[in-house]
Amino acid sequence: MQKLARFSPYNLPNPIIMKKMFTVTLLAAMLMTTTTACDKSEPQKNEANERHDIALTKAQQDLCGTSNDFTFDFMKILASKEQKNENIFASPFSLQTVLAMTAEGAAGDNREEMLTALKLKGFSDEEITGYFKMLIPALQEVDKTTVMEIANSFWSKKAIAIKKDYIAKLQANYYAECQTLKPDSFAAAHDVNNWCSKKTHGMINQIVDEVPADQMVALINALYFKGEWSSPFDEKYNYDDKFHNYNGSTTKVTLMKRETTMNVYRDKEVAALSLPYGNEAYAMTVILPNEGVNVDDIVANLDAESWNRYRFYGQRHPVTISLPKFETEYTASELCISSLKDMGMKKAFDPTGDFTGISNTSIYIDQIIHKARVIVNEKGTEAAAVSYIGMRLGSAAVPQEHVYFKVDRPFIYAISEISTGAIVFIGVQKQF
Repeated sequence: MQKLARFSPYNLPNPIIMKKMFTVTLLAAMLMTTTTACDKSEPQKNEANERHDIALTKAQQDLCGTSNDFTFDFMKILASKEQKNENIFASPFSLQTVLAMTAEGAAGDNREEMLTALKLKGFSDEEITGYFKMLIPALQEVDKTTVMEIANSFWSKKAIAIKKDYIAKLQANYYAECQTLKPDSFAAAHDVNNWCSKKTHGMINQIVDEVPADQMVALINALYFKGEWSSPFDEKYNYDDKFHNYNGSTTKVTLMKRETTMNVYRDKEVAALSLPYGNEAYAMTVILPNEGVNVDDIVANLDAESWNRYRFYGQRHPVTISLPKFETEYTASELCISSLKDMGMKKAFDPTGDFTGISNTSIYIDQIIHKARVIVNEKGTEAAAVSYIGMRLGSAAVPQEHVYFKVDRPFIYAISEISTGAIVFIGVQKQF
């Protein structure tokens, strides 16, 4: 028996050929994965770009774990609500980041609900902000040959007063840019879309059609990833074959093929392997359900234990990898809100939600849009995600029609003491 990387109760009798593929948590996987798998034929590493683990404190390790818990829970709920044959590609990390920025301005029960849903409850404010302050630059610097860019921004209209300490917190801990949201709905959307396009290198050119007149605040996170495989596929080995779709039909796809030796995890339900990028700081983990196993069941059971098992408990084998060359784009809005509500985040979407840490003007979350796109080919992977949160005026500050109070007809008037309401004089003026 071959030596196990950690543990695997099953041998792999034959090389694996990817005939169906599972990429639901791809971007989260790329953000949080390091891998021990490697090709014998991999190129010599540049010593200046050797992979080094991101150093985490105990609290940051715990936060990293709970952040992945958010990923698993959110994706389970989102997938259960989505149409059965719909491809899903998302970055819960992006969504968690922009919601954490929003939660910095939440108060009372609203903040408690948000932190619980985001799996951040139980950590101090300093631990939460310190985690994002550390992680955002660390993820961008861990591999010089792989592009990983994370951008945050806060937008507000001049008509609303934003608290300076809130802005300072976003700038210091989330590296957020602060922008003015124009009053014109389409001009504001143009600015927002241009920002998203720039930060995603044109992969996501539009996130909103318009910004409603009473949407006073917007928070945005944008991610961009471009990584070359540590060992790229050679186009000359590509071939066309059938992909067995969820609904039982088949589609002809181009499969990229490569022979290698690497760690592969296998059990009664799935096979899994990780394909590294660059200096192996990032990797795509592909989880392939066995024949007859429904991919929905694998999604429903994703958790930290299974995730670690898929990545670390593999056994070294010679492998023939056949991976589809593909492009996928996914957008979710109402399903994002519905999923977050199911996770316990409800007051944030109520007009009475408390966001007094952002402004004394009453605002609440009325819009979430999450869009992600991925391109996978012989050279590697390009991916991007944008998470947009729009905040509307709340019930305590419903836009008022301008009123002209012209006393030019009979009227009643009274003089009273304010605190008690005691009326000391009252009259009816009918004429002059």
